[in-house]
Amino acid sequence: VNEIIKHREAELDLLRQTALKATQMQSRLDMNLFEFEQMQNNLGDKQQEAVGTNERLESLEKELYNSIKMERNYLNMLDEKTSLQANLLDTTNELEEAAALYKKVLELRRELTKTKSELEIAKLEVLNLTASYDEAVALNTLLLSKRSL
Repeated sequence: VNEIIKHREAELDLLRQTALKATQMQSRLDMNLFEFEQMQNNLGDKQQEAVGTNERLESLEKELYNSIKMERNYLNMLDEKTSLQANLLDTTNELEEAAALYKKVLELRRELTKTKSELEIAKLEVLNLTASYDEAVALNTLLLSKRSL
């Protein structure tokens, strides 16, 4: 349990670090978006002077959009990885529990087989004792009948 708690705490630390990085990235994204908006305003003023600048800006816009998509995809994959790690840990724990239960079942089966064997031996002993008792009663009856003659 302590190991699981340690593991969970490590995961929490990782998630906190990820959240901090996400906040920093969001701030950086906000700054990038703000700068982008400023560039668009300046572009309106200078559009007549430089047609080539417009093509470059469009290229930068696509690049920024792609980088935002890539960062979001990265964060999603990181969340998915964390979730999969937690699921793997849970599955591993369940598998260990199942293995322990299987060992216990095997042990109980061995004990049951041993007990059945001991019961069969006890039944045979009871049959032998009953047969010996019946012989002794018969012999005693025979002796008593000879004495009374």
